[in-house]
Amino acid sequence: MKRLLTLVFIVLLNYSVSFQSVFADPLGRRGVLGLPMAPVPTQDAHKLQLKEGEGLLAMEPVAELTAARAGVKAGDIIVAINGKSVGLSSIATTMREMVGGQSIKLSIWRDGKSMELQSTLIEKPRDPGNGNYEVEYSHVVSNGNRMRTIITKTKKPGKHPGFMFIQGFSPISYDFTLEGSKGDVTTMDGPILFEFANSGFVTIRVEKPGIGDSEGGPFADLDFTTELDIYRQALRQLKETEAVDDSNVFIFGHSMGGAFGPMIACESPVKGIAVYGAASRTWFEYLMDTLRYQGLVAGDSFENTDEKVRMGARVLALVFLENKAVSDVREQHPELSDMADALFPGGLFNGKSLEFWRELGRINFPSYWSKCNSHVLAVRGASDFVTYDVDHKLIADIVNRVNPGRGKSMVLPGSDHLFHEFASELDSMNGRQRGNFNPAFTKVLKDWIAEVIATNR
Repeated sequence: MKRLLTLVFIVLLNYSVSFQSVFADPLGRRGVLGLPMAPVPTQDAHKLQLKEGEGLLAMEPVAELTAARAGVKAGDIIVAINGKSVGLSSIATTMREMVGGQSIKLSIWRDGKSMELQSTLIEKPRDPGNGNYEVEYSHVVSNGNRMRTIITKTKKPGKHPGFMFIQGFSPISYDFTLEGSKGDVTTMDGPILFEFANSGFVTIRVEKPGIGDSEGGPFADLDFTTELDIYRQALRQLKETEAVDDSNVFIFGHSMGGAFGPMIACESPVKGIAVYGAASRTWFEYLMDTLRYQGLVAGDSFENTDEKVRMGARVLALVFLENKAVSDVREQHPELSDMADALFPGGLFNGKSLEFWRELGRINFPSYWSKCNSHVLAVRGASDFVTYDVDHKLIADIVNRVNPGRGKSMVLPGSDHLFHEFASELDSMNGRQRGNFNPAFTKVLKDWIAEVIATNR
């Protein structure tokens, strides 16, 4: 059951005043160690009398970054940074508290001897752009916190179409070099962004609160409304960018990004919205399909799947529709305890606060799609076991009822939820994010945008 439920919920899936003038100083750039790490071998941990989870085994440092400049060698055991004990579970938090240019002291063990290495923390390398576009690291202010925005600007003079990217649910950073990105789990959507940056569009992407350079967070505590505002502010920044033709601005929302896109477009109109792998019905309806369908794709029997849907529906309804605490569900319905534990590990749902999902569940998305007055493209990959054709067709149907001909939906063969090339949903499920990027959607998206621009309406 736990394997099934893990697969079920992978990646899907108020105006704030802009205080940009108050935050005139550039947003600080996070530092990077540039050091692959692993747990300390048990024998070494006992020898050094390390507590459980304490210490990091250094692998080969990345040349020219902080660890290499400090003199760290593969095989060193790092036990503290600036006097603070570190381990695999705490290193990310420790590094988030530091910015580039800050002094850093590494306490290590090497060949049985205690040593201290010192250096200056190197900032994370920036996307250098290329001969066709330059990259600007900027920020917007949302709910009193500065959010990192990364803007690419074509080097051609004049006004150009704007392209805003809204990422999926996961707390991953989009602060990477676009050119040469592979579209793997560390550079997801990178090839799509590169294609638009390299062909004359002004693009923008924004880091979620608590991710990369962005302030705020932590990610697990975010509610839907708080996250929505960062995209609202980023769209405003894109439209105000001097090189942007604000009559030809497009939003592309991947996965959960397809929920935020129409909401901000209703407030600040855009020429077109494209979504890939999104939901459009009530969130509860989507979850019911997910509980049933993905188990069947994985090979579970129809009778077992039916029982899991019954149990899962009860738990999800109690928590999301009746706003019950998970602990109360377990206590009051002991027969549902195993399902509750599987769906809500640590009291969270898919690593995020219950309030995020409750807010999401209260949103009437058809009301936004019917009012946004944009051209709309809704695409699902035929090998995507995370989302469903019905949601994408529904988006186009809603748009076309209000603005005939402006909505389009399609199914793209050989592409899964992450644009990885798999022949079937089961192949994608078994591949678990290890496929090769399929460029087919990029072409579909570019052709559709060119067609919309040409319509001039």
